[in-house]
Amino acid sequence: MKILPQQEAHLREMIRDSLALDPLMTVRRLQKIITSNTHRTISDKYLMRLMHKVRRDVVIHSDREKLTDRLAEIRERHGTLRKQLLRIAYWSPVGSADHGITRPKASEQINAIKTVVQMDLDLLKAELEVGIYEDRRAALEEMLREGLLPQELHEQVIGVFRTWKLRPAPMNVKSDVVSCTPGSVSSYKGE
Repeated sequence: MKILPQQEAHLREMIRDSLALDPLMTVRRLQKIITSNTHRTISDKYLMRLMHKVRRDVVIHSDREKLTDRLAEIRERHGTLRKQLLRIAYWSPVGSADHGITRPKASEQINAIKTVVQMDLDLLKAELEVGIYEDRRAALEEMLREGLLPQELHEQVIGVFRTWKLRPAPMNVKSDVVSCTPGSVSSYKGE
């Protein structure tokens, strides 16, 4: 019996929800849940295939691009909260009436300043963990130099470098050029 894409999407959604509640759920238990919800039986092999698809989708959707999107949302929220805390920390009667902030106590101002500093540090830590400040090309060059990449991946990276016409900076490479003066042609050793 052929299962329509809409039906498979519905099954995958049920599997995703069930695995979110209990990631260690057995196939048999999941079969019972799906049977009770759909009033149809499902084969364990097909269910395992769907579970694999769901887990693969979760990994794909949580890639670095999603992390940077999430980090952008956090930055926006951070900016808004920071403005409000700075209004409390540096309260003045002129602008605070517009925002509905009554005169804070000195301890509240100090706590607002501490909170702003802590929020800034937490945002910086999050950005560092996501890798916003990493130079990926330098890291790849270092891995290539140290031979940390498998040979197949090494060849793929070199192919990308060649395609994009990127060359790592030569390190401790002796030049074969003997002389290069204006008006003369460079002569190489061996000529």
